[in-house]
Amino acid sequence: MCRKDLLRDISNTLINYGFTENDSGASMTYQSNVRYPSIFAGKNDYAHFIVHMPNSTIQVVAKFQESVGTAMEKLGYTAFDAERTDHDAYLVVCGGQELLRDHRALDFLNEKRHIAPKLRALTVHGLSDYLANELRPAAA
Repeated sequence: MCRKDLLRDISNTLINYGFTENDSGASMTYQSNVRYPSIFAGKNDYAHFIVHMPNSTIQVVAKFQESVGTAMEKLGYTAFDAERTDHDAYLVVCGGQELLRDHRALDFLNEKRHIAPKLRALTVHGLSDYLANELRPAAA
């Protein structure tokens, strides 16, 4: 698996839940590679996906690291980015052996929810569970 595969898996998950790729911003659509201002002046970042739910919007970022490297260190930036999102949720979908080993990336990011309450780190399977829960009709 590589980062491209992770992005494809995220897109397929969205499609499986009835979302269509469309820049309209309408409910049950998603956008890919959406540019927004970075926390660094004069720089832009890209949200891998902006998902338009029936009653909210979600920013989805993919993080992938298969081998030992600096990915864990770079996750700190992700928490700061999540802190300032305009969307209702900021989901980080993690993949790759290095990030998923012992749930290190998931635990690290989820422990940062005190500074970024909208932040949630999960796997592609976790994204599916999240969407199923969010799209479930409210109990009467």
